[in-house]
Amino acid sequence: MIHIYLKSFLHFLRRHKAYSINNIFGLSIGLAAAVLIYLWILDELSFDKHHDNYDNICRIVTTMKNSDGGMRTTVTAAPLASKLEESFPEIIETARFKPSLSEMLVSHGENIFYEKEIAFVDKEFFGIFTHPFIFGSDHDPFPDKHSAVISEQVAQKYFGSENPIGKTITLDNQTIITVSGVIEDVPANSNLKFNILINFEMIEELGMTVHWENLSYYAYALMSENVDHPALKAQIDTLTKELYSHGAYEFFLQPLPEVHLRSSFDYDVNGHSEPTYQYISIFILIGIFILSISIINYINLSTARSTMRAREVGVRKVFGARRGQLIKQFMGESFLLCLLSYLIAMLLVELVLPSFNSFTGKEVDVDYSNISFLFGIVAIIGFTGILSGSYPALLLSSFIPVRTLKGDIQSGSSSFRRILVILQFSISILLIICTGLVYRQLAFIQNQNLGINIDHIIYSPVVGNTGENLHLLKEELHKYPGVLEVTNISDLPTLTSSGTYGISWEGRNDEDRLFVTLKKVDHDYIPTFGIELAEGRNFSLDHPTDSTNFILNETAIRMMNIEDPIGKKFTLWGMEGEIIGVAKDYNFNSLHKEIDPICLHITNPFYAKKYGYICFKLKGDNIRNTIKNIERSWNKLNPAFPLNYTFLEDDYAKLYLSESRMRSLFALFAALSIFLSCLGLYGLSSFMAERRTREIGIRKVVGARSWQIVSMFSWDALKWVLIANLIAWPIAWLYMKHWLEDFAYRTSISPWIFLLSGFIVLLISLFTLSFQALKAARINPATSIRSE
Repeated sequence: MIHIYLKSFLHFLRRHKAYSINNIFGLSIGLAAAVLIYLWILDELSFDKHHDNYDNICRIVTTMKNSDGGMRTTVTAAPLASKLEESFPEIIETARFKPSLSEMLVSHGENIFYEKEIAFVDKEFFGIFTHPFIFGSDHDPFPDKHSAVISEQVAQKYFGSENPIGKTITLDNQTIITVSGVIEDVPANSNLKFNILINFEMIEELGMTVHWENLSYYAYALMSENVDHPALKAQIDTLTKELYSHGAYEFFLQPLPEVHLRSSFDYDVNGHSEPTYQYISIFILIGIFILSISIINYINLSTARSTMRAREVGVRKVFGARRGQLIKQFMGESFLLCLLSYLIAMLLVELVLPSFNSFTGKEVDVDYSNISFLFGIVAIIGFTGILSGSYPALLLSSFIPVRTLKGDIQSGSSSFRRILVILQFSISILLIICTGLVYRQLAFIQNQNLGINIDHIIYSPVVGNTGENLHLLKEELHKYPGVLEVTNISDLPTLTSSGTYGISWEGRNDEDRLFVTLKKVDHDYIPTFGIELAEGRNFSLDHPTDSTNFILNETAIRMMNIEDPIGKKFTLWGMEGEIIGVAKDYNFNSLHKEIDPICLHITNPFYAKKYGYICFKLKGDNIRNTIKNIERSWNKLNPAFPLNYTFLEDDYAKLYLSESRMRSLFALFAALSIFLSCLGLYGLSSFMAERRTREIGIRKVVGARSWQIVSMFSWDALKWVLIANLIAWPIAWLYMKHWLEDFAYRTSISPWIFLLSGFIVLLISLFTLSFQALKAARINPATSIRSE
């Protein structure tokens, strides 16, 4: 019996090739999109799951209280982790993690490279996190103070196929480190990225401060099973009051499973962080939307062409077939078609996966041994097969034999098909509006006056003796007309690594506390970045006392309630000085958040010689030649350390990388939804034109012109799109209003985006319908009437 059903189905597909290709092609594209989205979601949900202690690891995070609210950050004081471990038995072990402040020049023999992903960790780090050792042991990762564990990639880069244990690498041509272990490369779905891990005990030797008020270290804790987290949080609060009498800090334990999905911090390991679970929800909906459009196409075409199989159903019923048997037959055909479409879809996935990874910044692949992947694929195929096959199977099996054999056949409810088409266009319009508003917000951000000029600025980390010879470098570079300014800063405008409550000011009340972001700068910082002063003056070499003076931004002055600030006393960590200037507010972080209070002060000579960045402000013309001149001067003063520069504009663009990718993905899936909708509309309009051939012939006989027949067909599309707009517009407005609230600075929701989206879909659908209508209108009336 099954082979008879299969033969009948294949015969039907061969007889109606256009219909078959439309259905299979549409389902294949929908399934391919769903699989790609599912791979993306699986990757998002897999972050950090390679750690054996995944469910029992917490990150220690901090809220710093200000007069206008709190600042949420993932850094803590270096001594805090061990204090929590010794105070609470629920915490088994803790480890600190401190990324290098800047790139380091790493060398071994003739192999010399700049390395970004360097961090300092405690030896307990390897007991908390799972990083399999290829050489060495996690039981004794750092045999001595000057030890390092490197990744397999770094080992290959510097030592080739040799066992690197016991061999040395040199940091910045000064510090010699012995390789004590080699671990497997850190997976792409890890929140902590590193290639070289150095013993944390070297921190102070390299000039970094470790004390209770320096909150610039990341810390992790391994928890025991079944911890009562609310009770533990209450105990931590009690300890915090003992450690910090000022009451400005509050510490939390954030479970590792929430780190990637639900982090929302002003400062995180990789800068500002926003929860990614909202994107997962979005793309789950988009995947369902795309697949639904493909299914709607299948249902519409199957029900519209049900008349072609009505006599087959009638004959089968006459010979004793029951309705249940017919339902099984047509559902089986649906699943067979879905399976064929899935095979084609997987070929498409394999073809586009490299481009998709590049597009999304992922490293996903198709792993058929992954149970989650296989379960999802089965669910997608099952979802598609059941939904696409149910209604056509119920409709076809419901035909009454006497009527069908007489030719009295109904092809299903036309109202139902119209509802499905309207749903398709609603989804398409919704995605276009979302794409337009995401694009508008990104354009708004990119054109926003930041109060700081980042155009044509390149930077390089302080390495070797560059810091010591900075004054000579400045003198040399100012000879070139293409170099406008040169300055030394502690950290980049896009990344803040230092802040404190350790300030006081003239007129401060005892209860007043303010957390300020610290920026160690030199005298050329303000002119280099084009920062305007609202009051006072810039730091100057003509004023030696400026080494202990300060410039604050307008937000800091406002939050400290200082009137006439110039000349007022100000103290930072016991260093007394005065306020000599007030900088106009400028955005040094993502526009997701409002401007924080900033304190600028001259960096101390020791720090300037060893850490931070040198920024070069260039003229807009002939930048390549100017950079060559900078390299020539740099190499003259610092021949052992080649210039390793980056454009600051690129760093600012990375602040909105997730939004930029979201815009691109919205645009891609919006275009795909429109294509699939029009593919279905084309098939449906083709069938409508075929069914109305006689009507078109008669209309032409009585004098109707081709444009009138095209208008008759097009009016249906106009009605459908207008109704689809009424459905899509309010949904898009509500969602995008919620999305924009995530930005401290946001664009308005302009009505023209809604109108333009509706017009685009209307234009495309009219073109699709008109093509079929015009084709039908050109048929000779005598031929069309005689053919029926």
